[in-house]
Amino acid sequence: MKMPAINKLSATNIKLYPTVAVITIFGLCFAQPAKSFQEKESKTEETVTLEFVKAKNDENRPLEIRADVIQHRIDTMMQNTASWLDNIASGDDGIPQGGAAANGYVQFGWMPRTGDLSEFDPKFKVHLRLPRWNNKVALVLDNDDEDELKLDYEASSLADDNESDELNLAIQYVKKVGDSFDIKYRLGTSRGQVYARSEIKTRWISKNYGIGIVPRLDYFNKDGWAPSIKASFRAPLDKDILSFSASWQKVEKEKHSRQKIGLYYASKINAKNELVAGLQYFNNEDSEERYLASIRHRSLLYKQWLFFELEPFLEFKQEQNYRRELGLAIRLIGYYGP
Repeated sequence: MKMPAINKLSATNIKLYPTVAVITIFGLCFAQPAKSFQEKESKTEETVTLEFVKAKNDENRPLEIRADVIQHRIDTMMQNTASWLDNIASGDDGIPQGGAAANGYVQFGWMPRTGDLSEFDPKFKVHLRLPRWNNKVALVLDNDDEDELKLDYEASSLADDNESDELNLAIQYVKKVGDSFDIKYRLGTSRGQVYARSEIKTRWISKNYGIGIVPRLDYFNKDGWAPSIKASFRAPLDKDILSFSASWQKVEKEKHSRQKIGLYYASKINAKNELVAGLQYFNNEDSEERYLASIRHRSLLYKQWLFFELEPFLEFKQEQNYRRELGLAIRLIGYYGP
């Protein structure tokens, strides 16, 4: 059972206003170059755009139409940005030859809990595929927390001690070897540092189980070497899935290693609703333990791109003498791109 947002789209807690500023600056930087490409779209695209503009001018338009307008604008801007960047590689200022594409998401979340009622969790990711650079090279812009080796089905931001408003930018190269072996290289910025990464992803899938192993080696210019490994096991239970995964990471500059263990039960209620119940143990770089139990309900709110998540959770932290802490995560997630 494929659960795209829960597995792939996780990121660190960040402050609201820096994130909005980043997205705004990103759009302003690329809006003007993309305009020339917009003018050369096909008649079909022009017709669609005119319909959206007409709907925008209608003060009585339904909420669904307004949501489509916003999603269409973001998608158009990002696709044109990908074409513009792809053309830079060839020095061609003419019409894009096609093939370049952008996909990603924007998420707004709020996580009131016993000790903090104002914890906002906005995040985003932009993945640009640029075939003129190289069919296997992509540009990734986000505020994601992939460095923490997210577990399968791990809740977004609930078990992360690092709060950051920093932007991550990386060039990524992926080489696929068959259906079960990927090699990934990255060079970029994360944690406010320049880093280089080499990662191998292996997986074995059958009708009765799925096994994955991901060894990784990072080098940060300030924190030094950071070897890590993640292992996961999935077993189908009728239409549901039982998932067990664990990760280990040791950053050279840190005294203690980081460990995470998670057990999750994922159930597809119907075509628009999914439920994930999980238990997780986390030991951070300061050797402080955290236990977490949560139930996450994910529903398709509109078409195939707008989702809503509601996740009550119970947390016990060593730094708070394992005092029980209740919380509720509320998230609105919008996707764009092919």
